[in-house]
Amino acid sequence: MNLTRRGYAVVALVVVGEVFALAFGAQALNAIVAPVLVALLGAVVQVHRADEPTVDRSAVSPGFPGDTREVSVVADGRGVATLADGAADGLVAEGASDETTLPTELGYTVTLAERGRHKLGPLAVTVSDVLGLVERRFDTRVTTNVLVYPSVHQLAGRERILEKVLDRDAVERQEFDALREYVPGDPLRDVHWKSTAKDPEEMYVTEFADRRIEDSVVIAASCESGYADEMATAAASLAVMALDVDVAVEVRAPSGRVPVGSGIDHRDEVLKLLALTRAGRPAGDATDDVDLQVHADAGGVTLSVGTTTHTIEELTVSRANPLADREVTG
Repeated sequence: MNLTRRGYAVVALVVVGEVFALAFGAQALNAIVAPVLVALLGAVVQVHRADEPTVDRSAVSPGFPGDTREVSVVADGRGVATLADGAADGLVAEGASDETTLPTELGYTVTLAERGRHKLGPLAVTVSDVLGLVERRFDTRVTTNVLVYPSVHQLAGRERILEKVLDRDAVERQEFDALREYVPGDPLRDVHWKSTAKDPEEMYVTEFADRRIEDSVVIAASCESGYADEMATAAASLAVMALDVDVAVEVRAPSGRVPVGSGIDHRDEVLKLLALTRAGRPAGDATDDVDLQVHADAGGVTLSVGTTTHTIEELTVSRANPLADREVTG
């Protein structure tokens, strides 16, 4: 419990008033000093009896560097209070403080800045009396974890890379399934002209069985110390590139492995692993069955496909995050 600047001014006023009263016998000063002293003592009692506020925090969904999130912190208690929420490095908080009356809700915006798991909080609550003479600070213990995925860049040469890995075209990975009648909107390239010629009154199109989900790639990521962010960004960009065309992906990183899978939930598991991975090499450093090998060091980031190696700069066509407007689960 401490005096505020206003409280120190009041104490100074009491002391000066008493000095003048003793020195000059100005008894009238006591009529001013006494109420002020009573107010100061009342403030001390009021703040001393204040209970520690309880805090309830909202969850914050994961995101990418540059994304913003709305944060809500509810503080329950009594009295006038100043709220200030903490934000770890890697997060930039705006409007994370307020002077108000409890109970209240503090809402503010946080910008995700750096890859990794970061912490919001604890909320510092400074309770004061109604006159603002005495204050008492409570450091609440409730925090919120915020996961920031690595950046994801759009890559060129997707078809060439996946064709090299899968031994066939990455886009046209379909096989004949059946014929059906033409409906408006069907592309003319799918018209089965031989069947159509046999029945001039009807037009038939070819239906394909999509078997892209049967395809899979294994991505292994490694890096020297100090280059984990670059490694994670490259591996995430490759994984998202493959998942976007329904190729199942397995990712091996220095901090763990995500088994082969596909879909939005699997994408988020891959991004979570790469958000938290450290520098180093995957366990065992097994590369026999790896399709895409990513490595980052002082010389840059390289991607190896079989015996062919590219720098990531050669393949990057856009640093705008292609997932910025997509739903992020988890």
